[in-house]
Amino acid sequence: MQTHESTVRLSPEITLLVEALDSHEYWQLSESNERNDGYSTIEDGENEEIDVVRALIAKLERSKQ
Repeated sequence: MQTHESTVRLSPEITLLVEALDSHEYWQLSESNERNDGYSTIEDGENEEIDVVRALIAKLERSKQ
């Protein structure tokens, strides 16, 4: 499978997107016993869906700079 990387210019609303993804990770992808003070306690590599969300958040955060 081939993958291609591209650059996309994002509007200032990127912060809202990052917050939404973070909330999705916390409320939808982790169980109640995996939540603490607004952060998921799941370590990288424990949950593939959360790893994907975290990677996307990191990529979006880099694009804000």
